[in-house]
Amino acid sequence: MSKSKLCLTSTDDGVVLARDEFAEADSKGPWLYERRNGRLVVMVPPGFGHHRSVKFFRNHLGAYELSHPEIVEDVFQESWIYVDEDTDRIPDIAVYLHGTEGAMPERVPDLIFEVVSKTADDRRRDYDEKRAEYERLGVSEYVIVDRFEHRVTVLTLQDGVYDERVFAISDDYTSPLLPGLAIPLNGVI
Repeated sequence: MSKSKLCLTSTDDGVVLARDEFAEADSKGPWLYERRNGRLVVMVPPGFGHHRSVKFFRNHLGAYELSHPEIVEDVFQESWIYVDEDTDRIPDIAVYLHGTEGAMPERVPDLIFEVVSKTADDRRRDYDEKRAEYERLGVSEYVIVDRFEHRVTVLTLQDGVYDERVFAISDDYTSPLLPGLAIPLNGVI
């Protein structure tokens, strides 16, 4: 007798879910799903402004990937990242440079971009929870795009700890990991 496949829905928020159950489950949109401390986190569907911000960065990073194939191996939207036995994340954008070993979801991206959503839970998740998790994983650069506060916070790993820089609407986003890239922030925040 075969076991029926689990289908996640918006009503499953907070349900205890093992890693293998999360990996094998189907999901019902338009909601997004992550796992934190062994429990399912159901997130509201991203709106137009969120998608527009993700697309803006994805387009610039994709163009950079095409013009610098010797540096960037992959740029993925909604990549799956295994944080630990109880936590799985789906960042907005994950950038993998050449030389990064492994396969998803265990492969740690070199850069992660998260576009902050409006709710207090979403803000706490992006600014606090994911910051601690990505720092612990060794993500070289974590970029938090906050279109509500009109700023981009860039956390760069230095000796195992994030060093924070804040960019304003008049700045260009640059990174030592992506030489020559300059993304004008006035187009997104």
